[in-house]
Amino acid sequence: MFTSLKSIAAGAAFAALAIITGASAQNVVFSSGDDLGSFTPFNASNAAVVMYGDSGWLGPGPGAPGVGLSSIKLRLATWGSNVPGSTDIEFTLNDGDPSRLVFGTGDVLYSTTIEGVKLPPAQPGVATFFEIDIPLPGVRTRGGFNNVGWSIKCRNFNYAGQFGFQVSSCTTQYLGFYTNNASFFNGNGWSLFAFGPNSCTQIAQFSVTIFDAPPCVGDINSDGAVDSADLGSVLSAWGSVGKSIPEDLNGDFQVDSGDLGVLLSAWGACP
Repeated sequence: MFTSLKSIAAGAAFAALAIITGASAQNVVFSSGDDLGSFTPFNASNAAVVMYGDSGWLGPGPGAPGVGLSSIKLRLATWGSNVPGSTDIEFTLNDGDPSRLVFGTGDVLYSTTIEGVKLPPAQPGVATFFEIDIPLPGVRTRGGFNNVGWSIKCRNFNYAGQFGFQVSSCTTQYLGFYTNNASFFNGNGWSLFAFGPNSCTQIAQFSVTIFDAPPCVGDINSDGAVDSADLGSVLSAWGSVGKSIPEDLNGDFQVDSGDLGVLLSAWGACP
């Protein structure tokens, strides 16, 4: 399995670098490359049963607030068919690894089904790479290390070849923190796997980029809600004058009734 991954790794790294460079201004909070090529485990005989997942964490550590997320980009691959196909993808985002075997609770933070994903044809002996973007509306990590995990399962699989993931080594973990293992559900239970014993060049790390959500106006302490704690911050800073004051919500360089009005209008959970 790992040998086949290495055979197409050379051309993959350049694509990953271009993607990351282009996304750098879009609040990337987790990003892994594709310098190990591809891993394509789904096929017509197993796609209705198996699931594959992976995980990592955004950081920084204990006491950190949760992070609002806006979307995740999955880098996927096809192999072994010269005609196109399609599948529905059941996607789940978790608090930590979906298997619950590594870290985090494994609780589901968000789940959706993307229907009619087009699976491109692949030339003999060469993987075809493509991407899909999945919105994560209202999703927020749990804080602390800000664990994340994800899995996909196929429905209505219609492809003559194999389908799966672009994968990376530890050297192209650009942002966030990776795990050596990926997760596999065989229809009865979860297990963990890697492509080999080397903890950098043979890890099982699926290639994704995760973007954070736009700032929530009024959420001064970044806990995902505009509430009494933020009101307390505004009142404590009342009358302050100057630049870059967190409580100056309307940007007029002073903390006063205008900022209180902004905070009250945004009261409640962040979108």
